[in-house]
Amino acid sequence: MPHDISLKTLHKFLEKVPWTSVLQKAENTPKGNRVFPSRSPKNDSSNNFRRDRGSDVDGKPELVLQANRNAEDKKLKQAAQKDSHAILAKCVIDPSGIDVRDQITADFEKRKSS
Repeated sequence: MPHDISLKTLHKFLEKVPWTSVLQKAENTPKGNRVFPSRSPKNDSSNNFRRDRGSDVDGKPELVLQANRNAEDKKLKQAAQKDSHAILAKCVIDPSGIDVRDQITADFEKRKSS
């Protein structure tokens, strides 16, 4: 989904993510369920985004970035009102150590300019 959400907003979210626990939790979370943050009005609003479990890609879990409907950020809220299930970015958890933040940022930027 093409979007006009700022990279700065994404980076604020990525800094909050407890990556070690998120990556562990993702492996046992069923596809389509939330991995981070836990669902609550406060979390949805203050985090703006959510990470859901996607498909397995070559046996590795995928994380999907989506906007929350009650996000504080105006552009994110508008995007979620249009389609709260729209994919803003994806990444595959790679145990070999590839930084998922780099994957997310690259995919986010690619989708932004689409």
